[in-house]
Amino acid sequence: MATNPAGKGTKTIGLNMPGKMADELTNRAESMHLSVSKYCKIILQQWLDSGKKLNLSEK
Repeated sequence: MATNPAGKGTKTIGLNMPGKMADELTNRAESMHLSVSKYCKIILQQWLDSGKKLNLSEK
């Protein structure tokens, strides 16, 4: 995570993910006329606001 000099109190997070997942995020964002960054911020904020926890397990 890096401090973003463009915005006070913001940080930039880089994520590596499978291409298929990135394509899906791009398609969903474009269908709503949003940038991928804005779309990700919206869905992550909704998840955080929900208070739901992830159940992670090894495959």
